[in-house]
Amino acid sequence: MSEQPAQPQENKPDGQRFYHAQTGYQLILSLSQDEMECRAHLEVKSDGSPPTLDELKGYLAADGISIGIDDDALPRLLAEAPPGKSANGLMASGILPLRGDDGSLAYSFVSLEPPPVQSSADDDDAEKRQVDFRVVQQFINVEPEQEIGRILPPTAGTPGKTVRGKPVPAEAGKPLLLKLGQNVYSGGNEGELLFAEVHGRVKREGETIHVVEEYVVDGNVDFSVGNIRFNGFVEVHGDVLDGFQVSASKGLKITGNVGACRLISHGNIEFCGMDGQGKGSILCNGTITAHFIHDSTIECWDNMLVDVELRNCSIHCRGSLSTGMLSGGDCVTLSGLEAKKLGAPSAVKTVIHCGVDYHDLDRMHILLEQLDELQQKIARTKELVALNLLMVEKQKLAAAIVEVRSRRPAGSNPKINVKDRIFEGVTIYLGNAVEEFTLEESGPISLIENSREGGLRKLSLSSMEVTAAELEKAWLERDEQEQQERLKRETAEREAAAEQQQESTAESEAEESADTPERTEEVARG
Repeated sequence: MSEQPAQPQENKPDGQRFYHAQTGYQLILSLSQDEMECRAHLEVKSDGSPPTLDELKGYLAADGISIGIDDDALPRLLAEAPPGKSANGLMASGILPLRGDDGSLAYSFVSLEPPPVQSSADDDDAEKRQVDFRVVQQFINVEPEQEIGRILPPTAGTPGKTVRGKPVPAEAGKPLLLKLGQNVYSGGNEGELLFAEVHGRVKREGETIHVVEEYVVDGNVDFSVGNIRFNGFVEVHGDVLDGFQVSASKGLKITGNVGACRLISHGNIEFCGMDGQGKGSILCNGTITAHFIHDSTIECWDNMLVDVELRNCSIHCRGSLSTGMLSGGDCVTLSGLEAKKLGAPSAVKTVIHCGVDYHDLDRMHILLEQLDELQQKIARTKELVALNLLMVEKQKLAAAIVEVRSRRPAGSNPKINVKDRIFEGVTIYLGNAVEEFTLEESGPISLIENSREGGLRKLSLSSMEVTAAELEKAWLERDEQEQQERLKRETAEREAAAEQQQESTAESEAEESADTPERTEEVARG
């Protein structure tokens, strides 16, 4: 509540007066017109004496003045009026009314203030007590159907009193005239409760309250902005500096570059470039679009398009990956990879898995480690019963490895397109095939698994829309057709040779038959 401002004392219009004349003095008590003040004028005769304090109090009581008497002003008035002098003073002031509170909006969530520093008796060293100055977020995330707040009605105020005890009415507060903006609806008996319709943040603009689904940072994400965690779409018109985290449930767009940061989104993530310095990471349930990413860990549940370069990154992608150059680090993609260049002229080690879900790959590594440990136990075990139990466990592990290795999740495409070249130092895993390139390989080529002879099959470049399974099937069908045609040609050639042989034999026999009578006659003549 706020006090109603008092009027200046000199502007108080005069009201009623009370005169008290005695032998040695004259006392005049004056009330203001609103009876909120009582002033005294005491004039003492030169041969007289002022009243006593009790007498002064009696005069006030007799005149009905009982509220707001200043206990210090009474003796001061008497002291300032010796014989032959006069004095003036304010004896009493009424109680001003308190204006009622205006209607207001009480939010239903916790304070926006950063959490306090936690310390203990064992942690009194100032160097050990740290404040994360990145935690400065100044907005609240809300979810659908979540209560935002409630409109509080105005209050009536507190009445005052005059110096004579009369009540002074108070002014009531004004009601809050709040408009409901986008994505906000009201409830409750009198519409006093406010609720959010969507995921977003609460934003109040003057007399209107909204729940907005986007949060725009007009500049860099730095200590003035802090870490961002928003249930909506975030757009940053600048860079994200080292050490900060930006989490946006519906998507994230950064017009500048990203340092050693953490980016998280259930939607798409788009930015210029990222130099993670070995500390940066991205977790994205949508697609990732960027110009370059260096020295970062990436987990993407959809496609990735990095048009210039991916360097020294650990990439786990459940979609397809398209990039200019992929060099260093490891890369696991489910739906294939297309790059201009793989590896680097320096023969940096680059490991690529295509057509496999990285969860299955992680599971495979765990199973292989368990199998290796089990093999060591078996080698050290001499007791027959324990050895049999270990062998049973080994069979289960082997079956689990075969099951994981044979998985082909939906969207699997063990295919790599290389438009320019593959450098030395690149190792490629496609299905059950693996090849380490020790010499530079020129493109453009498409690589798939050779299901017949093992290893990789190198074909002319084709669109990524044509899957490895379709290419292998077409190649096998064409090879089968060529084999059948070759067999037909060979059969036809053999049949033609046999027929020709038969004709030659028949001709030889005919010639021999024609020659036989002539020889008989010659023999007879002889």
